[in-house]
Amino acid sequence: MFKKILIISLSIFILMNGAGAIDSANWTSADVGYETFKIPPQYENPYSSDFDMYEFDEDIDVFTIRYVNPNLMDLYGHFLNEYHGKKVNVAGHDAVHFTYYDRHDKTNNSVLWFSAGEEFYYINWIGSNITPAIKEVVKSSSKSNYTHKEFYSILNDEYKNYNTVNSIESQRFDYPTEFYSYNFRNGLSIGKIY
Repeated sequence: MFKKILIISLSIFILMNGAGAIDSANWTSADVGYETFKIPPQYENPYSSDFDMYEFDEDIDVFTIRYVNPNLMDLYGHFLNEYHGKKVNVAGHDAVHFTYYDRHDKTNNSVLWFSAGEEFYYINWIGSNITPAIKEVVKSSSKSNYTHKEFYSILNDEYKNYNTVNSIESQRFDYPTEFYSYNFRNGLSIGKIY
């Protein structure tokens, strides 16, 4: 009796794991940044594709892969300030999964931040769950060169830098760069504050 239960349990486990597997052998691929990503069939034939980004549709929320190293601080800081993020592990990659509701399109959207090699990327798609297809896209990239601690430390440092820069920038707008004075003899005069 015990053997039958064990065999049935093992069979169910194998079937459930096999049902979520995806065969990406025939998927096309796209180069983004320094990586080659497998592209699910439903997102082939992009609207735009170049070194920095693969956009399936002109609406970037549909499906986009973006190389973010040149703008890591600004982009990550913006996402962390605007949306709810959660630490996850996807196909062996440490990642941050952001979800948000687009009131114009009336859709739930996701953005997944991760690293491949020494570079940082994000994938944008419609939906609030990390699907098997998205996992396969992440899995197709190189393993991250960063440890768990290093990955999140880099993102935290970039967020701190983002806040520092925005704090300095906001102070520039709090104080006028020109002053106005009225001289009774010569009229209104305008000058710069240095």
